[in-house]
Amino acid sequence: MVEFVFDTARSLTDLISAGPLERHPGLGIVVPHCGGALPVLADRIDGFSRPFMPGEAPVPDASAQLRRLYYDLAGPAFPRQVPALLRPADPARLLYGSDYRRTPAEAARSHAASFDTEPAPVPGTDRRSLTTANARSLFPRLAH
Repeated sequence: MVEFVFDTARSLTDLISAGPLERHPGLGIVVPHCGGALPVLADRIDGFSRPFMPGEAPVPDASAQLRRLYYDLAGPAFPRQVPALLRPADPARLLYGSDYRRTPAEAARSHAASFDTEPAPVPGTDRRSLTTANARSLFPRLAH
């Protein structure tokens, strides 16, 4: 039932280790479900990757790479997941996500309502305006 949150962390660890984010700095990736288990594992990924990375190339900084990714906030994001995510993630890269159709309508509505009760991580915004502005930045042709 909750394995997907660990699958997300595993996939991102592989992505960081394999190096495509370093090779393709303009690549925009949206990570689902607030990064899954990743926010609490980011320091471990960074620490464990250094001794085990083969070759002479510099080891990618996992924290810097995680900061470049976009994150949808689908699922129960508050009160703990988003604050944990903001350690490795840039608030300018948070996007709204609902998982509607897979998530029952009432649960999706409850999740959306939680955006209105939590303080925004960027002064002068609220969660809805922040995630809307971020989506428009990522998809400028849809901003009309």
